[in-house]
Amino acid sequence: MGVCTSQNVLEKIDNKEEDYLKLDYNRFSTYQKLENIANNIASQQQIDKIFSSLIQRMIASRQTHILKILDNIDNQKKQQFMTKLERIDFEFIDSLFHHCYKENQTDAFQCNVIQSTNCQEQNFDLIKEQKVGIVLLCGGRSSRLSNKLLSDIGLPSKKCALQIMMERLKKILMLSSENKNIADYPIAIVLSDQNSDKIQMYLKNQRDFEFQSIYFIIEKSLPVIDQKGQVVFEQENQPIMTPEGTGSIFIQLNSFINKFPNMEYLHFLGLDNLVGLPLDPQMLNLICKQKADVLCKVIETNSILDDRIFYSNRQFKTMEEGDSTITENSYNLTQMLLNDLYLSVSFLNKIKSTHERALKLNQRYHCIKRGSNIHFEKHIQDIIEVTDITILHQTEDCALLIDDPRRAVIQLSNLHKRYLKLEGTQEEDLVEISPQMSYCGEDLKKIENATYPLII
Repeated sequence: MGVCTSQNVLEKIDNKEEDYLKLDYNRFSTYQKLENIANNIASQQQIDKIFSSLIQRMIASRQTHILKILDNIDNQKKQQFMTKLERIDFEFIDSLFHHCYKENQTDAFQCNVIQSTNCQEQNFDLIKEQKVGIVLLCGGRSSRLSNKLLSDIGLPSKKCALQIMMERLKKILMLSSENKNIADYPIAIVLSDQNSDKIQMYLKNQRDFEFQSIYFIIEKSLPVIDQKGQVVFEQENQPIMTPEGTGSIFIQLNSFINKFPNMEYLHFLGLDNLVGLPLDPQMLNLICKQKADVLCKVIETNSILDDRIFYSNRQFKTMEEGDSTITENSYNLTQMLLNDLYLSVSFLNKIKSTHERALKLNQRYHCIKRGSNIHFEKHIQDIIEVTDITILHQTEDCALLIDDPRRAVIQLSNLHKRYLKLEGTQEEDLVEISPQMSYCGEDLKKIENATYPLII
């Protein structure tokens, strides 16, 4: 019999970082060396060798800085620390770093669109017959929405953004059903690991606003990395995790769709726009009449924010140039897609059976830079790149909380002043119309001798 020499390999390895860098992953012998290095580290750090495969993954994914953190952790806490790290897909993060961040390519975004600004007709039937469901996008990132969904944002009523949107939703359901309360409407709310407990507790305290069955979808999380591609840690040796983005929810969405086989459309609405209208009957009429796959609300802006989706006009292939009302100008305004879009359920089902489209959508990630840190996100608006027909509807009504909550409150107030035909007021003279009184300006009486702040 031959002599087994693999036992001696461990002695020849110094277990230094330069040893990791010398590994050639094209050679089978490398994986034997890697296993021995990992076992050696586990022994030195007095952790169970069950974590050897995790250590190997860290080394192969250039996350060796994590191994240095082990030196500063009590032996009793090392097991818990390593268990948490097992949830991170280090290989995937390494791939995103090299293919999304280092290549630094501008997204090529092309699709067939119809530009539309005219839509006066309304469609309440889709709501009344529960053929359109709503998905509220409350996942968000801590650096973007933070606590703005549940906190006082400066409205005279002290209501939070989530309460405003839920009351607005109840109002349109009552208008569509001739003031009958619809408690079992198809409603889904997208949350993240970071805010799930807090928002679900808030809804429980509000008795779910009398809705019987709200379906929750939890976004997966990805770690934040630095410009070397290494996972960033905060205090107490916790990796910084952020939501993967609304574009990651489509698989989970299938269960929600299957619960309501009557559904033909879904409205995805973010809470970052304070004037957003859940189940807007005009938009429902537009997408139904045009038989489009997707309808997106867009605004024109010259703001430059690194974590928002901007697409210039030249990136869109317009199907009907005669309908286009958005043109290039000297200010280089670009179109920004709001978190406000309507999708055909039949289109979503078609994506599942079309491998090329599903793969294209699944592989699109956005690289978000925050100082020296890097986040990766999937955006739900990217779905329009795999559509056959998309309607872009330009709107001027916009009050974005992520830009400036105070400014958003003023913009909402100005809209309500237009509803009431109040003139000659100052921006600081706030007006707030409760959604329980009016969905978007209907059934309002003229106000005489108004005093401010005014709550109706």
